[in-house]
Amino acid sequence: MAFQSQMTQGYPAESEIDAELASLGIELVTENNPNYTAEHKQQVWGTTNAARWTMTLGVYPATPTTFNVRGGKYLYKGTAKTYTPGEAIDPVDNDTTYIWMNPDNTIDSGIDGDGWPGTEHIKLGEVVVNSSGVITSVIDRRGEEFLRIPDPVTDVAAAVVCKDNQMICKDNEIVIKGV
Repeated sequence: MAFQSQMTQGYPAESEIDAELASLGIELVTENNPNYTAEHKQQVWGTTNAARWTMTLGVYPATPTTFNVRGGKYLYKGTAKTYTPGEAIDPVDNDTTYIWMNPDNTIDSGIDGDGWPGTEHIKLGEVVVNSSGVITSVIDRRGEEFLRIPDPVTDVAAAVVCKDNQMICKDNEIVIKGV
C-alpha cells in the first residue's frame, strides 16, 4: 500500500494505520488486558509470519530521512536469490527517488528526472522527499514486476527464431519446436 499522507517517523498517521488494519480485518489487542504484551507479540508475529514473503525487497524509511530495502529470498528468472540489505540511503531532497534491483542483486536508485533505467531491472519503489529532506511518501512498485503475467506475444517476439522457423530459441534454449 502506498501511503500518500504526511508520515511521522517513517509511519503514516495513527488514524490511517487503524483504518487500514480495520479494512484488512486485523484486530488489535485491547488495552488494560493482563495478557496484553503476550497477545500483542502473538498478533505481530502472526501478521509478520503470514506476510513475510511480501516484505522481501520492500522499500521502507529506515529513518525519517533515509530509506532501505528489506532483505529476503525472491525468484528472478527461475533462479532463487537472496538479498541482504546494505546501509540506508539518503535520497535527494525535494524530489522523487526511484529504487530498483539490478540483475546482479544490487540496489540502485535515481531521481525522477532521469526516470527508470533503460536496462534490465526490477522496480521496487519510489520515495518522495520534501525540501527539508524528510520522506513524505513511499510507493511500492514491486507488484508491477512480481505480479506481471507473461505476455506470450511479447515474450515470443523477444526470442530468436532459429533455422527455417522450425524452432524458437531464447537464451540458447529451445522454447517452442515445430512452429
